[in-house]
Amino acid sequence: MLRRNVLIFHAGALGDFVVTWPLALALGRLHPQSRIVYVAQGGKGKLAEKALRVESADVDGGAFHHLYGDPAKLPEPSRKMIEGAHSVYSFVSTPGDNWSAAVAAINPEAKVTHLSPRPGDDDPFPGHVSEWLEQQLASSPAVRTAYQQIMKAVATRGVGYKRSPEGTVVVHPGSGSPKKNWTHFVQLVRRIVKARRHVRVLIGEAEKELLPAEDLAHFKAVAEVVEPKDFVELLTHLGVADAVVCNDSGPAHLAGIIGTPTFAIYGPASNVARWRPMGPHVHVRETADLGHLGAEEVWEWVAASL
Repeated sequence: MLRRNVLIFHAGALGDFVVTWPLALALGRLHPQSRIVYVAQGGKGKLAEKALRVESADVDGGAFHHLYGDPAKLPEPSRKMIEGAHSVYSFVSTPGDNWSAAVAAINPEAKVTHLSPRPGDDDPFPGHVSEWLEQQLASSPAVRTAYQQIMKAVATRGVGYKRSPEGTVVVHPGSGSPKKNWTHFVQLVRRIVKARRHVRVLIGEAEKELLPAEDLAHFKAVAEVVEPKDFVELLTHLGVADAVVCNDSGPAHLAGIIGTPTFAIYGPASNVARWRPMGPHVHVRETADLGHLGAEEVWEWVAASL
């Protein structure tokens, strides 16, 4: 049987997902005749298709959860995808677990590589999460070398996504944790508008729930407010921005890796050494007090690089 699939199983949040993109690009370079397929939540898979020109399979629509239980219930298309793989990279399993046994039973010829998406919170690993991933590729020297080469390209050019800046400063005021959120985005947006810059504020479900209603009203009064319907639309807005100002968040990682000038504010709840966004135009402002860092100071920092 001809096996052309390289499958990457991933189930993490947006930032964790973006960090794996250099691996997908490295595998594409190593296996130019193969199909590089992310098996992930549907929206993230479509995002990778758009940004990286890889393929994707919806982990939910493909009922891949049966790999944890009864693999006999796996739908035929999903089974054939695994049968057609020569390599499987898994961020969702560990050696010897039910998932791994199910994949081995379906396709004993496939090489399965288990990867941990991040060090534990108490792990003393001192480097960036991308370096954590690289260390886990030590058993595959060719993959590791390709990954290192791609990481150099990401640092200088991003992932190659074609951007179309249109003169907009994008502001994303949320994150996965309220502890990571800078508190003066309203004042910043007013300051950017005063500088005669068009401002687009990106609001997701988390921001609608956590931001005070008066903050949302202030944003709508002075700026364009957009609620991206999916990750692909989020990518589009980040790709047309002249700059993105944000917290330690998934959109920060996405903006950075596509090459958009990214200005990320990191407070005491964020680990810059481990979670700095990757990309050629990433700027990080560390502060011990997110409430003390003022809007004028942040705008001067951003404006100096525009």
